[in-house]
Amino acid sequence: MLGNSVRSWVRRHLTEFRLALVLVTVGGPAALAGAALKTFAGSGVPLLIVGLSALTTGLVMLGSGVQGARTH
Repeated sequence: MLGNSVRSWVRRHLTEFRLALVLVTVGGPAALAGAALKTFAGSGVPLLIVGLSALTTGLVMLGSGVQGARTH
């Protein structure tokens, strides 16, 4: 029954706003690390793609007017 309690916790605490903040927070450094790896080692393309995707998705979610609190 641990799955039910985790699912319940996620429904209560994980809002779209928080998810967007996590995507921006993780995507920015990942994109920078991928760019550095691409520049110096030549093998950072996958990390760069994932980082830019997460960063872009998070910024679009934040820009769309997602609120921090639920409205229901």
